[in-house]
Amino acid sequence: MTPISGRSRLRASGGRHTMYDSHFGLRQRPFRPTPDSDCYYPATTHEYALARLLAGIEADEGLLLLTGDPGTGKTLLCHRLLERLPADTVSAFVTNSRLVGRAALLQAILFELSLPYEGRAEQEMRLGLTDFLLQNARQRKRAVILVDEAQHLTADLLEELRLLGNLEAGAGKAVQMVLLAQPAIQQTLMAVELTAVRQRLSVRAHLEPLDVREGVDYLVHHLRAVGGKPEALVSDEALEMIARAARGVPRLLNQAAHQAFAVAADAGAEQVDAEAALEALAALGLEAEEVVTEDDVVDELETSATESEDAAPTRRLFPPSRRPA
Repeated sequence: MTPISGRSRLRASGGRHTMYDSHFGLRQRPFRPTPDSDCYYPATTHEYALARLLAGIEADEGLLLLTGDPGTGKTLLCHRLLERLPADTVSAFVTNSRLVGRAALLQAILFELSLPYEGRAEQEMRLGLTDFLLQNARQRKRAVILVDEAQHLTADLLEELRLLGNLEAGAGKAVQMVLLAQPAIQQTLMAVELTAVRQRLSVRAHLEPLDVREGVDYLVHHLRAVGGKPEALVSDEALEMIARAARGVPRLLNQAAHQAFAVAADAGAEQVDAEAALEALAALGLEAEEVVTEDDVVDELETSATESEDAAPTRRLFPPSRRPA
């Protein structure tokens, strides 16, 4: 499939994008590059993973794991997780897990909890964090620490998190650890020295890409969340084209839809059509699949019927032999 016109509207615009949110009458940009809880789409795989994590925290598990390929929405899901916890929950979200040692890990956690860390030795930081968590637990408050990109953590750092997750106060855990990681972490966890960590990971959830139907619904949901009317703003063919090319990865769905809306706005179009979607996908290096529309199916059926009428009938003396099932 090729664009209707022989000239790329994206190239014609010189790569300068109109603010398409105002062009299409939207309250704000619907397809954002950073996690946006207001536009969270409750896909089947995400809701199932969220339910598993919430159940694990409620059950007082010390160490939980969420895996998923890049762009599948692990970070956004964990923001939703925190929103579902009691308002007085103490939380830390460590986003940079490329840490050189245990001291760096403790510094990162203390920083997120707004606790002092500068000029402190490793053991001093560990004791300060432990004391804070135990006091928090005695006040019957929950503490949750989330570590993003956990596949970068060394065995030594994973063991440090396990030991922190072992802290108990009274009848419950003083802190619960949620690891967000790409599937590569499974190989790391198979190391002999991480047997104890592996055994503690009783809650494991995994995010799968969306299917085509949910991919289309994801795009529609985001447009409605910012006040748009999808049926007027984007064609069904463009929606399906983007959903198929993005392979169900939310990050790619956002990027492709954002680019397609920008292309259409630059051209002064009132709707994102298949041509705008094609140019957006090409700009991102995503391969578009052929989309079979209802009209295509009707045309094919009509053609097949005509060919059948024109063909000379063949008379059989005996019915065709049946092959065993």
